[in-house]
Amino acid sequence: MSILLSPEIIIIFIEDVLLLGFNSLAVFLAYGIQQRFDLNQTTALQYRLERQTYLVSTIIRFSLFIKIFSFAFFIFTLDKLSNFIPGAMCGVGVTNASPYGLYVLLIKLFSIYLYGFWLLIDREDQKTENYNYTVKKFRYFIAIYLFFLIELSLQYLYLSDINPEEIVSCCGTVFNAANTSFTGQLLKIPNGIVLPSFYAIFVLLIWTSLRRDVIWTGILNLFFLAFGLLAMISFFSTYIYELPSHQCPFCLLQSDYFYVGYLIYALLLSGTFFGVAALFLKLFYGIQLKVLKLSILFNLAFVILVSAYPLFYYIRNGVWL
Repeated sequence: MSILLSPEIIIIFIEDVLLLGFNSLAVFLAYGIQQRFDLNQTTALQYRLERQTYLVSTIIRFSLFIKIFSFAFFIFTLDKLSNFIPGAMCGVGVTNASPYGLYVLLIKLFSIYLYGFWLLIDREDQKTENYNYTVKKFRYFIAIYLFFLIELSLQYLYLSDINPEEIVSCCGTVFNAANTSFTGQLLKIPNGIVLPSFYAIFVLLIWTSLRRDVIWTGILNLFFLAFGLLAMISFFSTYIYELPSHQCPFCLLQSDYFYVGYLIYALLLSGTFFGVAALFLKLFYGIQLKVLKLSILFNLAFVILVSAYPLFYYIRNGVWL
């Protein structure tokens, strides 16, 4: 069976075609609005543009919300496709089935932040009476529309390039310190360095957030995202699997582990998103977002959840893995 004919892939393609249509209409209207929008004018054209801003903003808002939440469905689809590809036991094997796989994952992860930033700018714009950020948010959307096209193109190249008859390497090979790849080199970093760095960054995050230092909080959230993912793979995941040799970020998403990976990654992405968003909107739009408490809340929940696994394992067994 062709991978492209699987129900999940068909759903993804239908969604993307519909969103491409919505976004193409929105970007056409947004370009016209940001070119001619002028609050100093009282012409019929200006009134029409002001009415259009509500329609265009609603279309974009709907589209970006769908794109953000569809990331989870895309990950679920990769895991589901592992049943049809030889050697693949989870989404890692499916990702490795094409050289485009890793790039698609990275660009989709990056897009969560870019699309989310627009939604926050739009939210702030709705609070103002003078359309303070209307032109700016539509210019930003034109930029991320190009990013959206790149994402769709890479995704199509990736999915059409998967050969269901070709044997692939899965997590046991990819996430192995003996592997000479980039992931293998990362796993060679001792946990004695990764874990203290992870918790130290978190403590600094709490301190800078409480001091409302937006710049350092945003920067530290980027480091926290990187070390959070690294600590998940090299240390915390082994306690979830209760197997020291199993280091995989994808198997956490399977039913055998109660799909806990979706919650873990949602907390990490949410916490770091709000921290980075506060920095991004302040630097580029002069918007002071009051979201650092949300960043603390989600990051704290992430740390508590992943730390609970090794702690409870030690309480039950009296030893560490």
